[in-house]
Amino acid sequence: MTKEERIARIVADIGEWRVAEDEEGAYLEVECGEFLMEMDLDDIDIDNLTKEDLATIIFNRYLS
Repeated sequence: MTKEERIARIVADIGEWRVAEDEEGAYLEVECGEFLMEMDLDDIDIDNLTKEDLATIIFNRYLS
């Protein structure tokens, strides 16, 4: 499976995402399929974030 195909599958699995905060600071909370991911906001432009951008970030950070 190619990188593009894997990213397309992640796009299909992404539900909602939001900025959450706890005692350690802000983070991005992402519903992806059956999983709830918590991601650092480093290098993420949350104001212009699309599903495709988020899927690419997930792939590059965790799956490549």
